[in-house]
Amino acid sequence: MKSKAMVVVEPGKMEMKEFEVETPLKGQILLKLTTTSVCASDPKILWGHTPYVAFPVIMGHELVGQVAEIDQEASDHYHLKRGDRITVEPMIPCGHCQWCRTEFYYHKCRPMRVYGLTLTADQPPFLFGGYSEFMYLLPGSLVHQVAEGVPDKAASLSSVIGNGVRWVKTLGQMTFGQSLVISGVGSQGLATLIVARECGVGPIAILGLSRDDARFKLAKEFGVDFTINIEKEDPLKVVPEILGGFPDVVVETSGVPSAIQTALNLVKPIGRVVTIGLSGGKETPIQFDLLVAKGVTLLADHAQAGNVKDAMRIINSRKYAIEKINNVTYPLEELPKALEETAHPPDGFIKGAVVFD
Repeated sequence: MKSKAMVVVEPGKMEMKEFEVETPLKGQILLKLTTTSVCASDPKILWGHTPYVAFPVIMGHELVGQVAEIDQEASDHYHLKRGDRITVEPMIPCGHCQWCRTEFYYHKCRPMRVYGLTLTADQPPFLFGGYSEFMYLLPGSLVHQVAEGVPDKAASLSSVIGNGVRWVKTLGQMTFGQSLVISGVGSQGLATLIVARECGVGPIAILGLSRDDARFKLAKEFGVDFTINIEKEDPLKVVPEILGGFPDVVVETSGVPSAIQTALNLVKPIGRVVTIGLSGGKETPIQFDLLVAKGVTLLADHAQAGNVKDAMRIINSRKYAIEKINNVTYPLEELPKALEETAHPPDGFIKGAVVFD
């Protein structure tokens, strides 16, 4: 049996290749992919603009699939069998370093072992990314079962919703009744909104642009209280009026320097700003006198260590139509188009996903 996979052989160059699919070794799982969601970082990985990336690499780390074959040791450890549907966390922790002994920071384990990023396609068994028909999961992988009836396009977003848990709960430390502004209405902003609603946070306002009509519509379906088009309204004036004051927390997802500055100006004294968007190396001037005067706590991080279990509770509950975030689908052969539209979204685009037969 063979598996097609889209391999980034060098920065900016992808090729479709075929690999022989072998029986998984001790502790391994062979996964038949059903859906891989396209992360906004994937175009950056393609061009080598992301730290830690190694080539050649099969990208794709937001994924769901069925267990095709499983070693007995892995079956006993994970309580899995052939045919079970699972999603996997991108990071493989070593399990014994100082970081792996923490609940929420095992993503700081070094050297990083990350599916679709640092595990290369030139070492057996080669298939370590989601843009492939089959994929191997190595011992130590963190997997989560998907409940019956949950769409693959929802389950593939386990790490994205896990990010939302991290921004709201782990970093933002938000509690019932606190006010929140979400800067950016992409998948990270929508995930933040869903988790905030689950935590009883509110009122919630989300900031976006004129081209974000489809995203604003979905945000309303997910329960946002206010949508603000920053091209038409000044959030520094509008937000205090509609929220009855400045927000307790601002989660900034875009990474745009001007948006980060707005977030710092917008948050209330002794508030928190969680900034998670990558700016692509751009510098953001910050007036630290303002932060000192207001007593602002500024937090930054990535990944979803310790947060995917909560994310799966939300996804498996089917309370939200999370699959609607992945509103554009592509076959594997159209991955270049998927990456291009992710980097430069056309009208109505929220997030793309590669769907396998």
